[in-house]
Amino acid sequence: MFREVQNSDKATVIEMAKSFYLEDGNSYGNTRIEKAITAILSGEPLAKLWVIEKEQAIIGYLCVSLGFSLETGGRDFFIDELFVEKTYRKQGIGTKALEYACEQSKKLGAQRVVLEVEQSNPRAKALYKRLGFELHPRHLMSKFL
Repeated sequence: MFREVQNSDKATVIEMAKSFYLEDGNSYGNTRIEKAITAILSGEPLAKLWVIEKEQAIIGYLCVSLGFSLETGGRDFFIDELFVEKTYRKQGIGTKALEYACEQSKKLGAQRVVLEVEQSNPRAKALYKRLGFELHPRHLMSKFL
């Protein structure tokens, strides 16, 4: 069901990422998506990207960014993106993907896995809570450089 992304998957994953960003009302732009996926395919050590397959068709993707945190006491990984095509949702695939992300992160030495969720997505929040993720009283902030 999960395998590391390959060069032949690049165009499919880029199209899925565009769909994902449109759903959430974000517009990060093709250049950023292509640059990031190209870096991962070229061996970027700080990210893992897997495609999600069902019956040999790519139905989604999962990206984990590898990091480090003093607060955590070591490696602290971030589930950067999880996307499943609409027709395959509500079938337990998101749950399996999150479990896989946690399992792979643990194998890579992570002490903690972090993710973000759109405030307007109660279904995703419920899934994350059910799998043991907790809300924190902090707000995620970012700045593009």
